[in-house]
Amino acid sequence: MQFQFRTAGQLIFGRGEHRRAAQLAVGLGKRVLLVTGASSLSQNGVLARIGADLGDAAEHVEHVTVSGEPDVAATDALVRQCRESGCQVVLAIGGGSVLDVGKAVAALSQNAGTAIDYLEDIGRGAPLPIVQTPLPVIAMPTTAGSGSEVTRNSVLKVPDLKVKRSLRGDQLLPRIAVVDPELSATAPQRVAAAAGMDALTHLIEGYLSKGAQPITDALVLRGVGKLWHALHRRAQSYAATDAGGAALPSEVHDDLALASMWGGIVLANAGLGAVHGLVAPLGGLCDVAHGDGCACLLPATFLANAKALSRRQPDGVALVRMRELCALLTDGQTDLELLAERLSLLRSRLGIRSLSEQGVQCAQFARIVSQSRKGSMRSNPIELSDEELHNILRTSWQETSTMNASHHRESSSEQQVK
Repeated sequence: MQFQFRTAGQLIFGRGEHRRAAQLAVGLGKRVLLVTGASSLSQNGVLARIGADLGDAAEHVEHVTVSGEPDVAATDALVRQCRESGCQVVLAIGGGSVLDVGKAVAALSQNAGTAIDYLEDIGRGAPLPIVQTPLPVIAMPTTAGSGSEVTRNSVLKVPDLKVKRSLRGDQLLPRIAVVDPELSATAPQRVAAAAGMDALTHLIEGYLSKGAQPITDALVLRGVGKLWHALHRRAQSYAATDAGGAALPSEVHDDLALASMWGGIVLANAGLGAVHGLVAPLGGLCDVAHGDGCACLLPATFLANAKALSRRQPDGVALVRMRELCALLTDGQTDLELLAERLSLLRSRLGIRSLSEQGVQCAQFARIVSQSRKGSMRSNPIELSDEELHNILRTSWQETSTMNASHHRESSSEQQVK
């Protein structure tokens, strides 16, 4: 047995830990690049508090905001701003896109070239290596899903090519990851639901990945049930207030944030699979948000893998591992089709629309499949044919949102999740 394990240099977890942001930042550099999202931090007063603390402690604060999923041009502009301001440390506070930008800017500001020169599988030959040490990054997530605070890559859009690609390397691991459930607890329901399904996908795909290893296995087996129950609590609160959302107990937010962080560690060390292989071109070509795409693709992909393994590798370890996950999430049952159905039900109960409802066109499937063979697809437990990938997209597209279907609220599967 051989494996490697890496994660952020320091992990800090707990309610209220975001209040240490300024102290941690100036401990690494007096000139701070503060990268945040566009709205939520301002609305809940967190940004004002952190800004005031930085104003007292730092020599200079360069504040930039990130809106939507980042692209290479916007990243290059922020790199120039970081260099011109002489920033010494990056404090990134936001969702996965914000953290990805913070990590990319920290690396690119210390290395020659532009963002696209460092991206994988872009069709321009091998990406440039990150030679110079990036600025130290403090990553503080405000959603429980991407796990970007503990990963070694940054995903950027290339609009001209209609793709998303990764800047990757151990140097991108944040120096410090601060995971405070108080921050993710204030995320809007729509964002929180998609983020949670992204985290669930990380754990499931990481356990089935060809790169799975003992440490990531332990995190999955500890985290997947915790996350499964927390997401059902979120779905119940969403339905209970006529799709308006209801307050969740703080321990549920703790579980969501912890499982999300574990999912990030798993994906960084074990790899992922066909869901993430497909969701990258789905996002690049169709502008489907990452978490929404994962939520839609996960049920059909899980079932496609189960069928392919049953036919072509019936005695392999991957099928055993699928049944282990199934038993964990279905009260001891090993019917893989049942788990696929419950994954689909969970997506619907969280209010996440199907691919057809998000405007994806069937005519785009061929191009999505052709662009899916790189990156995460290589770690899928079994190679899926183009026809199998088309079937995953077709099934995910055909599933309709059942937010208004009462039988979903009455489903027996809901009764089995306590």
